[in-house]
Amino acid sequence: MYTIYTSPGTGAFAAEAMLEAGNAPWKRELVDTGKDEHRHAGYLAINPAAQIPALILPDGQLMTESAAICLFLGDAHKETKLAPQPGDPGRAAYLRWMVYLSANVYEADLRCYYSDRYTSDAAGADAVKSCAIDQMNTAFAIIEEHLSRHEWLADRTMSAADIYLAMLASWHPDIPALKLSCPRVASVWDKVAKVDFVNKANSFHKLW
Repeated sequence: MYTIYTSPGTGAFAAEAMLEAGNAPWKRELVDTGKDEHRHAGYLAINPAAQIPALILPDGQLMTESAAICLFLGDAHKETKLAPQPGDPGRAAYLRWMVYLSANVYEADLRCYYSDRYTSDAAGADAVKSCAIDQMNTAFAIIEEHLSRHEWLADRTMSAADIYLAMLASWHPDIPALKLSCPRVASVWDKVAKVDFVNKANSFHKLW
């Protein structure tokens, strides 16, 4: 059985959508970030980075980093058809966008909402946030351009990358502006949001 350490509205959403799509048994262990439980000794023993999610694999191994977890689950559970496999024409794009989203959009989200953590000068937090939003919008514009030539990030079918994109889009600080400037991103988000197993994950996370 998989065990995912999670909290509503966090980056655990995409991983839980992957788990909902698969056939393997899994369970949630709630870590209340509102009460700083992710910084308590018990959770730090699991993930010293104090980040959500953490996933315990059936064999007892630990995984962290939401994008890595999604990549692993997609390959481990081919029945979900959420990860183009080696040799598939969409594989390269899938890997590209999973890493791009994690390294660029997710990181910009963190700097936007936790800007005080990214400067030693409290007076500079607003500038960090402003720059983060600009970088987030630039990243979404690059994704929008890609989607002008492809229905999904990995081209022909929905993948974990599209679920990850929907999660990150839902965190944008100005969603109406994002939908106006990036209608293709909004379209992917809308299509992902209509998928049953995604909705099961969202019933816990309530991202939209």
